[in-house]
Amino acid sequence: MGVTMTVKLIIFSLLLASYVHASPQDINGAWKGFSEPEIMASGFTHSFNALPLEGAMAPSKKGWSGHYWPTQKGSINYRWNTPEPRGFGTVSPSRAEVMSMSPEAIALLAPSEKYDLYMGNYDYPTKKAASNFSNAGASDWAGLCHGWAPAALNHNEPTPKVVTNPDGIQIPFGSTDIKALVSFYYAFIDDSSDMAHQVGLRCFFGSWLGGARGCGEDLNAGAFHIVAANMLGLRKEGFLSDVDRYKEVWNQPVVGYKTTILADNLKPEGSAARTAVKEMRVATEFFYVDESEILTWDVAFGTKEQKISKKDLVYRLEINAAGQIVGGEWESEVRPDFLWNKGAVKEFKGMMSLLPNLLND
Repeated sequence: MGVTMTVKLIIFSLLLASYVHASPQDINGAWKGFSEPEIMASGFTHSFNALPLEGAMAPSKKGWSGHYWPTQKGSINYRWNTPEPRGFGTVSPSRAEVMSMSPEAIALLAPSEKYDLYMGNYDYPTKKAASNFSNAGASDWAGLCHGWAPAALNHNEPTPKVVTNPDGIQIPFGSTDIKALVSFYYAFIDDSSDMAHQVGLRCFFGSWLGGARGCGEDLNAGAFHIVAANMLGLRKEGFLSDVDRYKEVWNQPVVGYKTTILADNLKPEGSAARTAVKEMRVATEFFYVDESEILTWDVAFGTKEQKISKKDLVYRLEINAAGQIVGGEWESEVRPDFLWNKGAVKEFKGMMSLLPNLLND
């Protein structure tokens, strides 16, 4: 589950571009500007002892599993609810044809087509817009995860609905259809001033192209721990992460962590932050919502399609005389690439103005 390279995504790579040439040595100990925890939110606690060793997002109907709508399969033009799903080469029904179709037949259309019918737009502008982000030759990881992840954290899980369009036609939407539409809006249409806040840089190296050398320390381990423990441990709020360390981008909603102290009074290494008086070695289980490969009409919560995965991280924390985390260094090869968050859309505009009618907020 990855991202399509659009202007919307570029903010993740350019947020603090002035630091892009910092060397791995620069961020082994004290973090540089692109890895400053307070990029994510203000008022974080840096004291290790004041931070819980485990935490999770408060229980809610948010943080739902969804599909990432691969670019190579047609994005949200994918007719998923048919015996032979496809996202290219489909012919959408005319107004006259729709007038004679049963709700069961309409339910087989793509999310984009159903929304266009709901709006009474028989020229299918949403389908046309989605076609601009569809490419059968795209990488298999390219898709809408940069839209799904923030949508899943900001909105309750959509439930199936039947709505009526201006011509009195009933349009059935499955939970998956609505998830597709809200994910597409966050990915490509949202122009709100609440831009994404990103800690760490995106890695553009593949693991087979010297990724460990080129992208090994673009997210400082100490900064990571501060963000995770404050957001999940103290505030009970989820956040977002590219959980894949290398070139592919796999954005996921992060919903929990659990840290175990492996050693708590180690001598600072030579690369440690200048003010560090000791180091702690920790292991952290990093829990995140995973995408669902099986597309269903009903909700994912309460079923096996609500998927939680985890990564096991090991790193050292650099602690100053006041007990504050002032830096860190990764030990495990497994680690997230960058962390980010984005607030909820304040207003759905343009051709998606009716989308709130399909949501459960």
